[in-house]
Amino acid sequence: MPEEYLQVAFEIKATCDEISRRLLRWHWEQKPGSHTVDSLLQHLAVRRQESPLYYDRLPDLERKTSWQQLDTTLCMRVLLDPEKDAAHPLDLLGNTAHPSAARRACNAVRTARNEAAHAADRTGGVQAAMLFDEAVERLEEGYAGAAFSEKELQKYYRLAEEYLSRCGASRGSGSKGGRTQSPPEVNLYETGAARQQAAAARAAEEASPRSSGASRTAKREPRREPAHSAKSVPRNGKAKTTSPRTNSKKKSSGSGNQGRQSHAQRQKKGVNKAVLLLMLLALVVGLLLRARAMGGF
Repeated sequence: MPEEYLQVAFEIKATCDEISRRLLRWHWEQKPGSHTVDSLLQHLAVRRQESPLYYDRLPDLERKTSWQQLDTTLCMRVLLDPEKDAAHPLDLLGNTAHPSAARRACNAVRTARNEAAHAADRTGGVQAAMLFDEAVERLEEGYAGAAFSEKELQKYYRLAEEYLSRCGASRGSGSKGGRTQSPPEVNLYETGAARQQAAAARAAEEASPRSSGASRTAKREPRREPAHSAKSVPRNGKAKTTSPRTNSKKKSSGSGNQGRQSHAQRQKKGVNKAVLLLMLLALVVGLLLRARAMGGF
């Protein structure tokens, strides 16, 4: 497998080609006249004769039959054509609402694509990713609401963040205050509306798995009651309470029982003494009667 930075550079190159085709087709359809690919190829054939130096070393045009076959080199050559020696200049960028911003955007896309095409190490991959990030900023300045919708720009912002992350870099890593050595500084503009919304959407996507996991954990865990409350509440759910009156009644009833028991014990002792006396008296009478019968008296 190729190194990650080489894969990132290849993807940046392909994305820049996609953006370039979109820009050229949008500008071509805004001009008067025919809007087909054939009319574009005819225009290129005329311009190559008028400006052979500017259109030197172009790819073969004979096999180009659709917009999908055009690359950044060809698209930007048409869009950035100064047309100083053109017999019938089109001035594609000049016919837009913001010509200067459109030209800066096209230059930024072309620069990012060239850097990605020549990236041979991690530094080149990081540089290409940073230039692509800047190109998306330029696209928002020149083409937001025109060639690109806000949703499409958000997609390219997310791609820019992904490319930087995969190369081990981040926005602003090329600043002078960075801790590590990085590629030459690239002017990255402050976030626009599309970038802010893309960042908010990405943050929401990252936060949603964490919140859903926490809610599922909360649902699985049973509710635990304090130990002291479980002990104090009986099974029927009614707590037993004692009042001072109940305690006093228990004390008085206990003392009354003890008094009755002691009285019964005293009565029992008195009966026992009487029985013993009667038995002694009977014994004495018996002895006297016996003695009399024997003639002792």
